[in-house]
Amino acid sequence: MVGDGIQAVVDALATRLGRSVAVDDPAIRLIAASRHFGDEDALRVRSVLDRQIPAELQQQVLASGISDWTGPGILNGDAQYDFAPRLCCPVRCNGILLGFLWLIESVGTIDDVAPGLIALVEEAADSIAVLLYRKMLLHERERSQAESSLRLLLSPDREDRARAVTEIEEDSLLASTAHTAVLVAEIDRNPGEDATVALEAAAEYVERRLTPRSVLGFVRGRRLVLLVSGARPLGDQAARELAAQLRDRFFQLADSARYRCAVGVGGDAQGLEGAADSHRQATTAARAALLLPMFGDVTSWASLGPFALLLRIDLDQLTEDLPFPGVRDLLADPEQQILVSSLEEFLDRAGDVSRTAAALHVHRTTLYHRLKRVEVITGLDLDNGLDRLTLHLALKLSRLSPGRPS
Repeated sequence: MVGDGIQAVVDALATRLGRSVAVDDPAIRLIAASRHFGDEDALRVRSVLDRQIPAELQQQVLASGISDWTGPGILNGDAQYDFAPRLCCPVRCNGILLGFLWLIESVGTIDDVAPGLIALVEEAADSIAVLLYRKMLLHERERSQAESSLRLLLSPDREDRARAVTEIEEDSLLASTAHTAVLVAEIDRNPGEDATVALEAAAEYVERRLTPRSVLGFVRGRRLVLLVSGARPLGDQAARELAAQLRDRFFQLADSARYRCAVGVGGDAQGLEGAADSHRQATTAARAALLLPMFGDVTSWASLGPFALLLRIDLDQLTEDLPFPGVRDLLADPEQQILVSSLEEFLDRAGDVSRTAAALHVHRTTLYHRLKRVEVITGLDLDNGLDRLTLHLALKLSRLSPGRPS
C-alpha cells in the first residue's frame, strides 16, 4: 500500500458504499484496495494477490482510452479474464493522470449510475489525487537527485565520479556499494512517448524484484541505464536474466513490431569506482546486440570476444582506412557475398577446409575455387598468416559498418 492516507480514503469510501474499492496507478498496478464485500470478481482477487493484472489485459484496458477520460465512465467486462464491468474514475491533480479508482458495477452506461454515488467516488478520487501528487513530487525530487548522482558516477571525469561516490554514500542511495554492475537498454530508433514510458516501466518492474535500495537508473531518449549494487557480485548469468526480464517487460508494454530493444550487460565491478567501466562495457554490448543479430537481444560484455575491441574503432573511417582496395571491392560487391560468407566460414574455422566445406554443404573443390577467387579479387594470399588476419579483421569490422550485410 502507498500509505495510510490513501488506504484510509479507500476504506472510508468502501465502508460508506458497502462495496469493494480499488485504486491503480496509470499502468494498472494496484496501489490500494479495500476489504471485500462479496462483490469482487476473480480479477480483483488476483490483482490484490499479484499487485497487477495480466500484461495482455493491461494493454487491452489502456487501449480502451481510459487514460484520456476526464470523468467517471463504465469499462466493459471480459469473460476471458473473469473481468466484470467496472466504474472507472480517473485520479487527476493539476491535469496529471495519477491513477484510477475502480468499483465493480453492472450497469450499462454511466448515465445509469446514481448521481450521489458518482459524487462520492469523485470526492474520494480528488482526495487520493492530492495525496498521490504530493508523493509524486517527493518521488521526483528523490529520483532527480539519484539520477544526477548516477550521471556523475558514470562521467569520464575523475573528480565528477569522486563527488558522486560521496553523494551516494552520504545520502544512503544504495544499501551496499561493495559490488556494482551496469545494464544498458537501447531502442533501435527514436522512440515515441509510448516507448519511453515502456522503458521507464520496465526499469521499475526490474527494480521491484530486487533488494530495496540496490538500483539506480535513468531513461534519456532511447536509452535506459541501470546500476545494480550489492554486497556480492551479481554475476554474468544473473545479470543476463535481469536483462531478459527488462527486455520482455518492455515488449509487453511497447509495440514490438515498431521497435527493437537490445540490452547490454557490463562486467561486475568493485565498488562504485568501477561503475563507469561497467557502464562502458554495457554500452558496447548493447551496441553489438543492435548491430549483430548473432548476439541476440541480450548480450554481455563477457560474450563479445574480439568485438569488444572492434566496436571501439571509428567506423566512419573504416572504408577509407582499409589498406587493400581489393578487400573493399570484395565487401562492397553484392554479387560476391557467396565468396564473403565462404571466406568467413573458412577463417572462423581456422582454415580447416574439410569442416568449412561441411558447414557450407559444398564439395571441397567448390570451396577451393571460391577461396582462389577471393585471392584474385583482394590480392592477398590465404597461405600467409598476416593476410589471413587482415581479411578476418576486415570481415568482422564490416559487420559493424552501417549498410553492410550481417
